[in-house]
Amino acid sequence: MPASDAAERLLNLIIALSHARGRMTRAEIRATVSGYDAERGGDTAERARRRTSAFERMFERDKEDLRRIGIPLKTVVDATHGDDIGYVIDAGEASMPPIDMTPVERAILAVAAEYWQNAALGMDARRAFVKISSSMPRAEEVPLHLAARSTEGSDAAPAIAQAIADGQAVAFTYTSAASGRGERTVEPWRLVVRGGRLYLLGRDRDRGEARTYRLSRIEGAIRPVGERAAFEPPDEVEVLALEGEVPTLVARVGLRAESGHALRRRASFVSTAGEWDVFDVPFSDTEALRDEILSLGGAARVLEPEDLATAVRTHAEAALAIAGAEGGGRG
Repeated sequence: MPASDAAERLLNLIIALSHARGRMTRAEIRATVSGYDAERGGDTAERARRRTSAFERMFERDKEDLRRIGIPLKTVVDATHGDDIGYVIDAGEASMPPIDMTPVERAILAVAAEYWQNAALGMDARRAFVKISSSMPRAEEVPLHLAARSTEGSDAAPAIAQAIADGQAVAFTYTSAASGRGERTVEPWRLVVRGGRLYLLGRDRDRGEARTYRLSRIEGAIRPVGERAAFEPPDEVEVLALEGEVPTLVARVGLRAESGHALRRRASFVSTAGEWDVFDVPFSDTEALRDEILSLGGAARVLEPEDLATAVRTHAEAALAIAGAEGGGRG
C-alpha cells in the first residue's frame, strides 16, 4: 500500500478512536475505519482467513506507529470477558497545541511529506504529517495540480543532510554537462531547491573551489569520507554564484512587476514592454528553467527560444486539463 494511503488510514484511526464514546474492538475498527479491508459475506473460508490475517498485520503496524508518534493508545479489557479487548485514545492526552494552518498550507505540507516517502526520512515525514493533521479540523482538500511528486535525488538527500549535520565530507559519482562523468569528493554546505530541483552546494576538494551539484545527476550511493567535524560551512553562501553547470543558452523571458526575483537576479534586463519586464536569462538545463517558469504561474512567459516556450505551454495545458477533468463533476 502506498505511504500516502497508510498515512490517511492512520489519520482515520486516530479520529475514530479519539471520538468514540467508548472503546472500539478490532472488529469495530475493521468495519468502520476507512483504509482497512472489511469482512465480506461472499468470501470462501480461505479467502476470509487471508483477509483477516492481512488486517491483523496492518493493525499491529498501525498501533506501533501511533505509539511512536506519541499518541497514547490504551488497551481496554472487558471486565466480564477477559478476551474481549478494545482500544481507545484519550483525546486530552493526545492533543497538541492548536496549529493554525490553512487548507493550502496543509496541502503543501502533504506534498513535502510525500516528496520524502521513498527516502530514508520517509517514515519520519509521514508520522509527523499524520500527527500534525490529527490536531487540525477536517477541511476540504485543496489539489495542487502542478505539485506532482518529485523523486529525483530523494535517496541522496537524506545522506547528504546527515553529512552536513556531521560536518563530514562525502564522495559520489556525478555526471556534469561541463566535465562529464567522474568521482567527486565534496564538503557539503547546503541543500537548496531551484526551479523545482534539488541541489547540493559545497566545496569540491579536488578542484579546491565551491561548486553546485544537481542531485538527480548523482549516481549510486553517497559515501562518507574522513572524520566528522572535519570542516565548517561558511556562514553565508552566495547561491547565485555557485552554478555547477556552465550556462550555454539564453532565454528571453517576460516577467510581471514584482515577480520572478530569482530569475531577475541572474538575468540581464532588456526592456519593458507594456506590463512585462523583459530579461535575457542564461541557462543550461531546459527542464529546470521550464519548471521554474511554470512555478511562477501567469507571472512569467517565454518569448524565445521556441522549444522552451512550447515546453512551458505543453506542461501548463496538461495541468489545466487535469484540473478540468478533476473538477468536471463539481458543477
